[in-house]
Amino acid sequence: MSITVILEADVKPEGKSQLLTLLAKYLPETRKYTGFISISIHSEQDTNQVVFYEEWQSINDYHAYLDWRTETGVMNELAATFNSPPVIRYFNTEEFNGISN
Repeated sequence: MSITVILEADVKPEGKSQLLTLLAKYLPETRKYTGFISISIHSEQDTNQVVFYEEWQSINDYHAYLDWRTETGVMNELAATFNSPPVIRYFNTEEFNGISN
């Protein structure tokens, strides 16, 4: 069963272009990480809110990835573009009669 990770960030007005540059640099590595399934990034119209919508094979895979990104300093680079720490939520993918939706 996979897990969906939703990370919500309030980006500094002057930080949005820097965030997008960093994402273009680092997302290719993310896509190769063990347990990664998918990611999409969404920005709310008329605000500086950005949502990362990710799917991972397990929460352990995501935590290993997050630990690695923290150890390498990438999380600090991304956090420098945020007004406050991001909110991260985890959702299990539910199955109905053996079918995931």
